[in-house]
Amino acid sequence: MEIYKRLKERGMTCITITDHNTIEGVLEIAHFPEVFISCEYTVAFPEGGKVHVLVYGITEKDHQELIKLRENIYHFVRYLKANRIAHSLAHPLYSVERSNVDKSFVEKLVLLFDNWEVINGTRGDGVRYIEESIARIYNGWDKIYLLAEKYKIEPQRTRERISFTAGSDDHGGMDVGRTWTIVEEAFTKEDFLRGLLEGRTQVGTEELGEERLLNMICRVGYDFVKNKNYIPSDIKPITDYIFMHSDNPMVAFMLRNFLNIKGERYRLIKEIAKLLPSIAIERLLKSPSPQTFGELCLSLMAHGFPAFLKYAQKREAKKIKELSKDFGITNGKAIKVAYITDTYHHINGVARSAKLIRQIALEEGLPFTLITCNASIREEEGLINLKPLWEIPTPFYEELRMGVPNFLELLDLLEREGFSQVHIATPGPLGLLGFLAGKLLGLRTTFAFHTDIPTYAKTYTGDPDIEEILWRFFVLLGNWSDRFFVPSEHYRKVFTGKGLSYGKIGVFKRGVDTELFSPNKRQEDFWHKKKHQRVILYVGRVSKEKGLDTFLYVAKCFPEDIFVIVGDGPYRQEIERKKPKNVHLVGYMLGEELAKAYASSDVFLFPSTTETYGQVVLEAMASGLPVIVSSKGAAHEHVDEGINGFIATRQEEFVEKLSLLLSREDLRKAMSQEALYKAKSLDMRKSYIDYMLAIAGLGRLVYEVG
Repeated sequence: MEIYKRLKERGMTCITITDHNTIEGVLEIAHFPEVFISCEYTVAFPEGGKVHVLVYGITEKDHQELIKLRENIYHFVRYLKANRIAHSLAHPLYSVERSNVDKSFVEKLVLLFDNWEVINGTRGDGVRYIEESIARIYNGWDKIYLLAEKYKIEPQRTRERISFTAGSDDHGGMDVGRTWTIVEEAFTKEDFLRGLLEGRTQVGTEELGEERLLNMICRVGYDFVKNKNYIPSDIKPITDYIFMHSDNPMVAFMLRNFLNIKGERYRLIKEIAKLLPSIAIERLLKSPSPQTFGELCLSLMAHGFPAFLKYAQKREAKKIKELSKDFGITNGKAIKVAYITDTYHHINGVARSAKLIRQIALEEGLPFTLITCNASIREEEGLINLKPLWEIPTPFYEELRMGVPNFLELLDLLEREGFSQVHIATPGPLGLLGFLAGKLLGLRTTFAFHTDIPTYAKTYTGDPDIEEILWRFFVLLGNWSDRFFVPSEHYRKVFTGKGLSYGKIGVFKRGVDTELFSPNKRQEDFWHKKKHQRVILYVGRVSKEKGLDTFLYVAKCFPEDIFVIVGDGPYRQEIERKKPKNVHLVGYMLGEELAKAYASSDVFLFPSTTETYGQVVLEAMASGLPVIVSSKGAAHEHVDEGINGFIATRQEEFVEKLSLLLSREDLRKAMSQEALYKAKSLDMRKSYIDYMLAIAGLGRLVYEVG
C-alpha cells in the first residue's frame, strides 16, 4: 500500500510491482483498477547462464506455469509469445548470478526478446547508450535470421526492432515512480499492456546515481531493525521521516534549519552521510574521548558507503563498456581535465605552475579546470574551490595549511561536471582524495611528483625508514596512475630504480618567462651596495632541506660581498641566529620586484640538494646570472659545467667556484651570456602547453635532456 500511494503521488497512471519469482506483494493491491499483476523471473539457459525477465499483466495461473518453465528460457519465452503476454528483458548486459555475458550470450538475447529494459533505477546511467546501440545493430529481419542460423536457435521475435522499457528496480520503495515507461494513447491498463506488446514505448527517468542504491539498501536495513524493535523511541520520529515512514513536518523543519539540509527528500540519506564527518569532528574537538573518537570512525564509514556503492556501479559499467567493444561501439567522452592541487594561494613552485596552467587553459581554450580546497579562496573562471571540512598544517611547513574536502562532494563534482580525467599535482588531502575519486569513477588518473617529500622527511626527522616508506608510497601511486610525471631525468632514474614501471613515467620541463626575468631589469642601486661589492643571491624557501647552511658557510668566506636570501620559511629564525653580518634575509618577493632582485645581482648560488626541477635556477639564468648549483637533486640538469655555470658537491667546491667567478670578470660575463641563451631556449608557454597535452593524453610529451 505504501508503494501504491507513493506511485499515485508521483503521477503514475498504471501501477505494478515485479518482485523476484513471486506475486504475493502485487496481489495485495491487485484490486485497484490501475494495477496489473507482474513478476520478475530468474530464467536459465539450458546451456548455461541466467537472465531476469520482467513479465507484465499475468494471471495467477500464468505465474504458476512460468515458475515451472523458468529453467528453460526457450520454453519460457515461447509460452509468453503464444499467450501474448507483455514482457521485457531486465538490465540486458548485467551478469545475473555470475553468468558469462559475452557477445554470443547477448546475440542469443537478441533472438528472444522484443523489449529491453535500458533504464534501471539502481544501476546508474552509464550504459543506456550501449544497450540501445547494441539493440539497434540488429534491427531488421535479415540480421535476426543470420543470428538464428549462426546459433541454430529458432528466433522468438515478433518485431524487427527492439523497443525499450524502464523500471525503478527499487527494493526499498523510496524511489519508486522516479523512473517510468510511457505508452502514448493508452487510456487503460489494457491499452498500456497492448502498447508494450507492440513496442510503442518511451522511457524516462529523474536523475540516476548511487543515491537510489543507497536509499534501497538503507531502507531495507532500517525496516529489518525496526521490525525487531531495535530503534530507540527518542530518535524514531527522525529515522521514520528519513526513511519515508512518516511525513512529520517538525522533523522536516529541524533537518532543514538545524542541519541545513536542503533539496529533495530522497537525497536525505546521502546528505546526512556528507554531514556526519564534520559533526563528528566538531564533537571530538569539543570533547575528546573514546566515545567521540568512535563516533568519528563510524561517521567516516557511513561517509564512505555511498562512495563504495558508486564504485560498484562504475565497476559494472566498466565491464559493459569493455563488452561493447566487441560490437564495435565506442562511447567517446569529451576530454575534460580536473587539475587538482592542494596549493594555489601559497608562494611556491607548485602554486605558480597551477596558476600558469589555469591562465594558459583560459587563453588557449584547453579543457582544464583547477580544483582546490581552501577557506579563503573565491571561485573564478577556470577555478573551483571546495569548502574544506577543516584545514590542517603541512608536515614540516606548519604555516602552509591544506584543506580537507568533503569526499562525497568531490565525487559529485567530478561526475556532475563531466570530467574525463583527474591530474593530481600535490599529495595533500585534496590530492590523495582526488586520486581515490578518480580511480573510483574509472577516470584516467595522472600524478605529478613536484616535491621530493621522502628526502625532506629524512632531512627533518633523520629517520631513513620514514624516507623508504614514503618512496614506496610514491612508487605505489605511480604504478596505480595512468601516467606519472616527474620534472627531471634525475627523478626518472630515481623512480625507475625504486621499482616504478619505466613506461609510466613522463618527464616534463617547464620553461621560464623571459619577458619578466631579463637582464634589462638590472638596477645598480637596488641592493644599496658599495661600489666594490658583489651580490650573491639565493631565491627559494627558507627551510632546512634547501642547503642554506652551505650558503652561510660560503658567505663567511667572502665577508666583503653581500649574500641575499629571498624567501621565507620555518628555518628563518635559525638562519637569523647564526648568519654572518654580510647575509641579509629580505622575505618574499614577487613579480617585477623579484625580477629586479635577480637582475641586480651578480651570481646565483643555489646549494639545495632536494630540487626536483629548480625553477629559480632558470629564472636566475634568464636574468643573466651565472649559477652555482648542487650536484645532488635535479637543479644541475639546467647547467652545462663551465659554460653557463658550475656544479658543486662539497662546501669547499662552492667556495672555489664562487671565487673563480668573482675573480674573473671575463668568465662571469661569458657565463652570464650563455645562461641567458639557455633560458631563452626554453620557451615557457610551449613547455607548459606540451605538458598539458601530455596530461590530457593528447600528445607525446616533448622534453629536453639537459
